[in-house]
Amino acid sequence: MKVSRRGFVAGLAAMPLALRQMVAEGVRNPKYVLLGTDKGKGIYRAAWNPLTGEIGMPELAVETDRPTYFAMHPKKAVLYAANESNAGNGAVSAFKLETHTAQLEAMGKVSTEGNGPCYVSVDQDGRNAFAANYGGGSLAAFGLKGDGTVMEAPQMFACDGNAACGVTGPVAARQDKAHLHCAVVSPDNRYVLVCNLGEDAIEVFPLDSGGKPPLDTPKRFAARAGSGPRHVVFHPNGRWVYCIHELDCTVDVYEWRVSHKDGGTLMLLGGSTVQTVATGSSLDGNTACELVMSDRGKFVYANTRGENSLVVYRVNEKTGFLTEQQRVQTGGTVTRLIALDPSRKWLLCMNQGSSSVTVFSHDEKTGMLGAKPRVFAADTPMCVAFA
Repeated sequence: MKVSRRGFVAGLAAMPLALRQMVAEGVRNPKYVLLGTDKGKGIYRAAWNPLTGEIGMPELAVETDRPTYFAMHPKKAVLYAANESNAGNGAVSAFKLETHTAQLEAMGKVSTEGNGPCYVSVDQDGRNAFAANYGGGSLAAFGLKGDGTVMEAPQMFACDGNAACGVTGPVAARQDKAHLHCAVVSPDNRYVLVCNLGEDAIEVFPLDSGGKPPLDTPKRFAARAGSGPRHVVFHPNGRWVYCIHELDCTVDVYEWRVSHKDGGTLMLLGGSTVQTVATGSSLDGNTACELVMSDRGKFVYANTRGENSLVVYRVNEKTGFLTEQQRVQTGGTVTRLIALDPSRKWLLCMNQGSSSVTVFSHDEKTGMLGAKPRVFAADTPMCVAFA
């Protein structure tokens, strides 16, 4: 959604002073990137030049175990990290962010009560956080205190033996059990959409805005067998949901409806499926990974590990369907997360395999990326935040 200058200023006026300064400076001129890593010692900080797209030499900002996904508090300078621990004791950590220097101060670490949390999100009121446990096949919902600290003893939803879940998919090597891969809060802050890669489904959880615990019983919406849903993003119009499927390297479009009778529902739009791999490519060794939606909903960006490709799709404004308009190489290997910077002049790729971050120039009007990215060294980067 496009925000006018008047609307932006009015929004800032309603925020606390420290947050207003952070938001204004972050939109205008972020000075640092924060990088989560696979094999590094924690979260790294590096200088960021939004005019040139240059990244400085990363330095350790704070030690924490395998921070593979980030979320920011919507009202406070607090960063949350999913600790996708190899030891199986997954957690969510909170860090106070010093906005001028990007220094991080630990605010606590809470178990997700499940193995391999690979995604963390925060609702738009800053009252709850959610973590998807990939290995554990469960969703953890945490209350947040007034200062952003994560409360202990999360509400848990586990698929193992749960009648609300289904059967595993046909890809035996990857769909041996439920694997939850994201927890995306709907634009109206009333639902959490969770991709279940192991069972080829999207679970839609209603949120009780005043409730403790916040999660109600989910509804399940089936994806194509063997597709392996990974991540979803909402279109700014609130009518379409895009889902990237890791196993068959596709993106589907769903119609999103909310009614008093049925709650939040998803309906797959027939004929909307597009491939993320190049035409004629085999699926062997390829896994689709991340989706990014442009602010005005005109373009969708997706990447695939294996062939290390990055695709720009144009969105049909009437149907929501996608048409490929550009395909480039990411400039690295095992590209995990892709992200647009706050100025929208750059698109960054976190290349876990090649220990690099590649930065593409980006034209917000056309959606097009520069043909050749700049490459910066970083230890097994997995995710990024700007400060």
